[in-house]
Amino acid sequence: MRTNSGVNPGDLRHRILILQKVATTTDSDGYPIETWKPFFPAWAKVEPVAGREYFQAAAVQAQHQVRFTIRCRRGITAAMRLRWDGQDYEIKGPPIDLGGQRKWLEIVGEAVSSG
Repeated sequence: MRTNSGVNPGDLRHRILILQKVATTTDSDGYPIETWKPFFPAWAKVEPVAGREYFQAAAVQAQHQVRFTIRCRRGITAAMRLRWDGQDYEIKGPPIDLGGQRKWLEIVGEAVSSG
């Protein structure tokens, strides 16, 4: 069954975790270390967004973006991250209320490099 916003609840078959930053400290060399804790888990529909490449410092960088659709939940901000399938994603912009009925949120995330 599809809702008015076009979301099929049966498509929410991926378990994700919303993360909230708790602290930023520095290591012995002065590099920042961010600490993240779970905010809440959610079931999500996960769809890749067309990737794009760009040149930076003479090296090709690939951007890996994913669109996550979840049931509406207050408190999610662009300062948070998502974790899915062992990969963290930086939230790119505020979540979008699909259909304007506070039922579904669409969140675009970009993979955070592990380096």
